[in-house]
Amino acid sequence: RLAGAHGLVLALARDAVARWRAPDRLAWQAAHALGLIDPGEADAMRENPLGLPLEQLAAWSSEPPAPVADATHADVEILERACERLLARRHGAGAGAVFVDRDGTLVIERGYLADPDDLELLPGVPHALRELQAAGHPVIVVSNQSGVGRGLFPLSRVYEAMARLRVLLRAHGVELDGVYFCPHRPDEGCPCRKPNVQLLERAAEDQGLSLTRSFVVGDKRLDVETAHRARGRGVLVRTGYGRDEERREDAATTPDAVVEDLASAARWILAQPQPRDLD
Repeated sequence: RLAGAHGLVLALARDAVARWRAPDRLAWQAAHALGLIDPGEADAMRENPLGLPLEQLAAWSSEPPAPVADATHADVEILERACERLLARRHGAGAGAVFVDRDGTLVIERGYLADPDDLELLPGVPHALRELQAAGHPVIVVSNQSGVGRGLFPLSRVYEAMARLRVLLRAHGVELDGVYFCPHRPDEGCPCRKPNVQLLERAAEDQGLSLTRSFVVGDKRLDVETAHRARGRGVLVRTGYGRDEERREDAATTPDAVVEDLASAARWILAQPQPRDLD
């Protein structure tokens, strides 16, 4: 509380929690805490959580701990999601998110981008994201990164690039509410690759979002299709591949809006009435 932190994520052991006294439990309640437990203790904690709310507990992965720091280890994403759940308290349950594509929408399109140093924000992006968040819309990046599945670069490079994106935006006062990506090739048939909606559904479950109140913004028609499959609204921007996508005559998906860039998309989104929640 003194540091003004959004919350506290703790690694918990069942025997340690059993020894907690009243001050320990008061500190837990006051800190907006989430606890991460060993998967071997998950069943026991589920049957008897020792007075802790189950919704404030999650389990580490079953993978052995990494001998050195490794962004691709499953525990890293578990920790990241825990932090995002704490941040999600600021917008409350049932908020409509703005899911934003990365390449060609937030940053300059460079093909299969593998070097984090090649990330360059498009003009007006930080201001647009600040406006969306100020209006109560969580901003979540959803990106297809098939370069991993195609063998063009390792999974670690995606994490490095996404971390670089966060750093660039933080310099402008923007903290992304979440980052989700699919590393698979198009022919793998995975449920997480856009225009499938698994990434959006995971974000909605993690952060208590309403997909019917949400928007997807991207430079491809598949971003719009993703929005419609999730019963939200899709905006096509003309940056990146957007102008070519706008001219496609074979497209079966019609955007709810076609705009110049993310700044224009933000203005359009902020002018829209909120639909009735159908989730």
